[in-house]
Amino acid sequence: MLEKCLVVDDHEMIRETIAIMAKSQGFNECITATDGADAMSKLYHERPSFIITDLQMEPIDGLEMLRLIRSGRYGLPHDIPIIILTANAAETVIAQCIAFDVDAFLVKPVNKQSLQDRISQLSQQAKPKKGIEHYFAMYEQDPAKSTAFKVNGTVAFTDDVLKEVDSVIHEHKESGTAEPILANTTENVTPSSTEHSSPPPVAPATEEGQPESDNRKKFIKWQDRFTVGHPELDQSNKELLSIINDTYDLVVTHHEGNEFDDIAKRFQHYVEDHIELEEDLLTDANYPRLKMHKDMHARLVKQAEFVMLKCQADPGFYKTDFFRLLRFWWVKHVVQEDTKYKSLF
Repeated sequence: MLEKCLVVDDHEMIRETIAIMAKSQGFNECITATDGADAMSKLYHERPSFIITDLQMEPIDGLEMLRLIRSGRYGLPHDIPIIILTANAAETVIAQCIAFDVDAFLVKPVNKQSLQDRISQLSQQAKPKKGIEHYFAMYEQDPAKSTAFKVNGTVAFTDDVLKEVDSVIHEHKESGTAEPILANTTENVTPSSTEHSSPPPVAPATEEGQPESDNRKKFIKWQDRFTVGHPELDQSNKELLSIINDTYDLVVTHHEGNEFDDIAKRFQHYVEDHIELEEDLLTDANYPRLKMHKDMHARLVKQAEFVMLKCQADPGFYKTDFFRLLRFWWVKHVVQEDTKYKSLF
């Protein structure tokens, strides 16, 4: 995969800088193109194995180039890994890029470490692609008329679902199982906006009433009612709860930057490790709902991939879509579904 990289950007300095950085990551050769039209020509004649492209260009932008490549136009290899560079891209454009299976996003200005992380990730395991016919049909229908959730078949966060998630969490708080989030209700921090007012001082949540060693804001704490009956799985779910609380702390204290990226990596490790462990244990225990549980995992993973790509494109989504995903995963899956197999262990 690291044979030849094509870098596409209409700004010469950015284009050449990224090409130099990409070359330093192990590519045998890096070629450049000034816009999407130039890139299509280079793709046809040079046959690169990897593409890093800007989003906003004329006459052919990064999204249109992605659509053309994935739909097999001009005989180009449709499954080539593609990283798109963004800067204040509209959410609808990001969704369309994800619908056409962009492999990753990078936010401008690009730094060497973030580029290295993306290239390393994709060189080890590129994102699976669908057949050309799938993308060709989408291209013909104009994907702007539909959402990425519908296109990719993932579970959308409907208003009813979010109300249910918040109501379950709120019930726990009312019953004294967790601290109140703010002076009013959870609606004050529902991540429908990246703007949050500063919360008043909040007494930190503790493990069974013990003093907390730090001043981080906690969304909810572990209680015995959350156990699934297996110590390894409980420990794994406690890590998810820690991720939720750490994300909440960053949101209400207005943090920006790499802290969210670190939490996202922890969440990705949780998803991979927890699902593998849980499915192995449930298989050994002959869990009667195993197939249904695996189907739920598949939908959740697809949903998580969508949200993580949005966060790559615009870190502001960590405060909204990512936090919403964590809440959804905890309530709809851990609390309402995983606890059903407690009697197996």
